Amino acid sequence: MKFHFTIILSVAFIFNSVAQVPLSSAPDFTVKDVDGALHHLYEYLDAGNLVVIDFFTTNCGPCQTYASEISASFEHFGCNYSNVIYLGINWGSDNETVRQFDEMWGAHYPSVSGLQGSGNAVVELYEVQSYPTVILIAPDRSIIHNHIWPPDQSTLNALVFAAGGVSMICTVDAENLPISELPGIKVTNISPGNVSISLQTTINANQRLQVFSIDGRLVYNQTPESDATIISLRPGVYFASLSENGNPRNNTLRFVVM
Repeated sequence: MKFHFTIILSVAFIFNSVAQVPLSSAPDFTVKDVDGALHHLYEYLDAGNLVVIDFFTTNCGPCQTYASEISASFEHFGCNYSNVIYLGINWGSDNETVRQFDEMWGAHYPSVSGLQGSGNAVVELYEVQSYPTVILIAPDRSIIHNHIWPPDQSTLNALVFAAGGVSMICTVDAENLPISELPGIKVTNISPGNVSISLQTTINANQRLQVFSIDGRLVYNQTPESDATIISLRPGVYFASLSENGNPRNNTLRFVVM
């Protein structure tokens, strides 16, 4: 009996160690999530984003177990407002069944049903071999990790961070708003290409105001001289962060330059 148990464990280890998506480059797709939003893979990648895809079925035990873990990683990296996009791709279910799965098992990232959102077609395109299969795609369209196991928060966070993911707290959708604000930082578009960054905190010489572009480039790095700094930037998506004594605060803010 002990011999048989060892064999079973060994087979399970080997099964979870092999690639579950046998591709090295990510093919393009367009899908519609259960809320009706369209997702174009290459648009995300061409904008400099990493993309995490969770291939799942609604009746898969491990899919249910890890849904909340993947969601925690999704929230750690800004709920799709940082430079990391999380997307669930289902096989075999309709929108309502996927909604019920998300609600019951705590999946807060966008989910695409197999039957109504074109999930089945993407699963076939990527030749997914088991569920859940979680993969990480780089902006150059290469599949960096074709089977992240286990897909818990700590494993996902480590791999995404190593690939260049920028962590930030989730914010309200500010894609089309001229003003973005979080405790400690407020960004206002004052004219085309110019923003005012206001620091709603006591200013001191140990602080650094940093601004990153969506592809991770540091475009501004100065000690603030007043509670309002005007910066000229190209139109696009940026992230502002305030650090003190070299330690970043938990207030990274995503903002859009018009």
